[in-house]
Amino acid sequence: MDLSRGSSATIKRVYNNNVLLAELHDGSDMVLVGKGIGFNHKPGELIALDTADQRFVPDGSYAASHVAGVLGDAPLEQIEVVQEIMAMAQTELKLEPRQSLLVPILDHLGFAVQRASEGLRVDFPLRWEVAQLYPAEGNLGRRVVALIKERLGVVLQEEEWVAFALHFVNQQWSKADFSKTVSMTETIAGVFSLLSSRWGTNIDENKLSSARFVTHLRYLFARSLEATSSAAFEVDVLASVRQAYPEAADAALEIAVHIGAALRRKLSDAEVSYLALHTSRLYVEMLNT
Repeated sequence: MDLSRGSSATIKRVYNNNVLLAELHDGSDMVLVGKGIGFNHKPGELIALDTADQRFVPDGSYAASHVAGVLGDAPLEQIEVVQEIMAMAQTELKLEPRQSLLVPILDHLGFAVQRASEGLRVDFPLRWEVAQLYPAEGNLGRRVVALIKERLGVVLQEEEWVAFALHFVNQQWSKADFSKTVSMTETIAGVFSLLSSRWGTNIDENKLSSARFVTHLRYLFARSLEATSSAAFEVDVLASVRQAYPEAADAALEIAVHIGAALRRKLSDAEVSYLALHTSRLYVEMLNT
């Protein structure tokens, strides 16, 4: 937003000494954050924008009042740590620094710090799945836990990295919510478990063919959330796979049922064909090892 026409704004609400909601000259809202910025100020007063250390203009994720409320409930040092986390996610995962990432991470950090102070532990059942399916996000999640110890002096439960990693995964599907991200993770883990059971061997998820399969499954979920479909094949790929590797074709059909149940719809012929392509690659790789 271009702020060149005005260097001040009208205070709408003071949340605490460090956070306030202001209205710009064009009628839009902005959240201003800074140490002591709200002290001795009241609604209706003018405030210089350059007194704020951080400014948050609504980006479509949440209303400005919601962002201000979340920031107002958090200590300033936690807000600063989350800003560092956002910068790390942008650099390492190429995630846009949107409020749809800031708000849930800040909210999660507050609860995690509270649990640590009270000595409470929670279960993180997706530890293995997240580590296998999202290694980059998982690595950053671990570094986030270390950063919180360094910056805040708070030792979180080690497994908290799982929740932070899932927030990063969730941000990649901006139209999804956290519950759908968890469902996607559980479903993909179930697909690999299904294949391992069918073929009597563990599938190496670190191999390129497995990584491509995971990427395809994640985009399959994304397309479903966005109500878009895959392009159709001009040839019957499933029939071709069945002729060459019948076990891989049968596995694709079973996986299609498994994923369809998670998405609550039947997969299209094109989507099943894409699955068959990937299962055939995994099957051939298994036979050659």
